[in-house]
Amino acid sequence: MTIIVKMQRCITPPVLLTAMAFLMTTNIAVAEPNLWVSADRVSRHTCPSVKCGVTGQLMFREGVEVLETKGAWVRVTKPYSGSCSGGTSEYVKSGNSTCVASNGIVNGMFAEWVPTKSLTKDRPADPGEDASGDNALIKSSDDYRLYRNQFAKTARELIDNGTCTARDFEEVGGWMSSPAQGQGMYFMYCGGMTKANRLYLDVRSGKVSR
Repeated sequence: MTIIVKMQRCITPPVLLTAMAFLMTTNIAVAEPNLWVSADRVSRHTCPSVKCGVTGQLMFREGVEVLETKGAWVRVTKPYSGSCSGGTSEYVKSGNSTCVASNGIVNGMFAEWVPTKSLTKDRPADPGEDASGDNALIKSSDDYRLYRNQFAKTARELIDNGTCTARDFEEVGGWMSSPAQGQGMYFMYCGGMTKANRLYLDVRSGKVSR
């Protein structure tokens, strides 16, 4: 989680430098992760219960700042608009989307909660740290430890047939999860960072599409 500190433009350079030095030496300057995700995926809920709506997922080794604890749950965001329309939140991806207090949505606002059982104090080791060969090309992929073989195999096929280059994978880092395209879908850019250069991989079938 990243907190951006905004400063007004009217601050003079000396004052700005002093302010920056202060921020760098105080505990409130930058919010460091308190806990790290130790599971492959962790659902983010609108309240501290599995019965509440799911707004998305945290991924393996992702860090969170703990803002509040309730039993076996922690709050990881400040309240924000649920974008309620017709009594339901547009931000809830699955599960209960009703904008009611029992679902954690009060006056159209909610915060995100995750279960502590999938979090750890120490960041898990990077599974791609010692990657070599084609695995090194996709070592920063989402869910690398789950699908490294499929990711590397497809990367090699795309390089060999001229669709992508090794440099494409080195620059992007690998395959990125694409929940909007469905379960098991990942994407990669080859030849440029535009939609026209985006390739999708279905890890279930191994099929690549645009």
